[in-house]
Amino acid sequence: MKKKIVSMLMCLAMTVGVLSGCGNASEPAESTAGSATVGSVTTSSSETTGDNKLTMFLDDAATQSNFQDYLDAAEKATGLDIEVIAMPTNTADRTAKFMTILSSGDDTIDVISADQEMLLPVVNAGYLEPLDDVLTDEVKAAYPESFIQMSDGKGVPMFMEIFCFWLNSKYVKEAGMDSIQTKDEFVEFLEKVSKDNVYGYGGGWEQTYVWNDIGEFINLFGGDLYDWSNPQTQEAVKFLKEMVNNGWTAKSQIADQYTELNQRIMDGSVASMLNYSSFMPTYDKAGRYGKDDIYIAPMLNLGEEKTYANGWQYVLNAASTRKENAKIFLKWAASLEGQKVYAETFSRIPARTDVVEDPEFSVPGIEELKPYLENTTLVVRPLPANSSEYINEMGAEFQKYVSDEISFDDYISKMQECMKTYFPDEVK
Repeated sequence: MKKKIVSMLMCLAMTVGVLSGCGNASEPAESTAGSATVGSVTTSSSETTGDNKLTMFLDDAATQSNFQDYLDAAEKATGLDIEVIAMPTNTADRTAKFMTILSSGDDTIDVISADQEMLLPVVNAGYLEPLDDVLTDEVKAAYPESFIQMSDGKGVPMFMEIFCFWLNSKYVKEAGMDSIQTKDEFVEFLEKVSKDNVYGYGGGWEQTYVWNDIGEFINLFGGDLYDWSNPQTQEAVKFLKEMVNNGWTAKSQIADQYTELNQRIMDGSVASMLNYSSFMPTYDKAGRYGKDDIYIAPMLNLGEEKTYANGWQYVLNAASTRKENAKIFLKWAASLEGQKVYAETFSRIPARTDVVEDPEFSVPGIEELKPYLENTTLVVRPLPANSSEYINEMGAEFQKYVSDEISFDDYISKMQECMKTYFPDEVK
């Protein structure tokens, strides 16, 4: 079957008004309306367009070599003719395109994948179609409640990603350590391996990414993101700066997103990192995942064992003219079968907990991730509705702090004001 993924390069060269040139959504219908059985529900194809087509705007999974396997399975299960447009990989470009499609009323895109940052500004803006007939009580019960709340019932969770502690086994052996989890053990590891252009820790500290590390270290130290007078909160960000000052991590990583960070742990210039489990396919595909290479280790506990759990969701564009077709796909995507196919295709943790609990289900790294699901406190990342402004402000002030442009006291003061601005109901 011919690959049905349209290059985003073509779409970026066109205006929103001709976005239909990226796919076949505006072409005359060539087939009659059909139907598909998803689980026990039979749903008719779109009555508005009289065809069985569907156009989706999807994340980087659409660029993977095995994406066609997932697309084939979806088409076989739903009877739909699915066209896929790949999103830009850059966060800012991806978010801008997402917002343009929705705010312009573009009806050529039906289903879109979105992460938490993308969802928050639009979830109550009328741009997304409610999915009550897709997310029935029975279906919602199979997902973590926080994932359903994330989109206010307007999204189908695609997968779960956990912010994990990763290690390069070469340096674990070099350090001669059996455990790297407590603060003392982590510091010992950093001291032993940080030399000869190798840093014990690497982070994605680019302005729009570093808020993950900031919040996570506050989690691990047992601090409170909303209270910057909290001693544990202050200890966490002091530790981040100390890692730079001691040569345990590189100040130059303020330019690094996760693509660069993944490369740095693969080439051995960093020995450990915090990063999302959804990057498992990157390592699996490269033949680099395993206890003898790069692997997910038990989460650090620098005072508390707590980390972020996040996930992307499929949402339905309210302007779509193929809502019935979209719901056929979404019902399949939300089903036990659809979740299992997605997870096994892309080596990701499914959002449905009953798939994870199935003893026959297996993806690379699942054994290392089960302790996170069983023993680590998983929390949704705190974000305001205007998440982009918040993320940029957090990143900008942190970069000034680690670059010695502002003092520690100034940084603490600025961050407390930031919390008051974006989380007025949470700040004490």
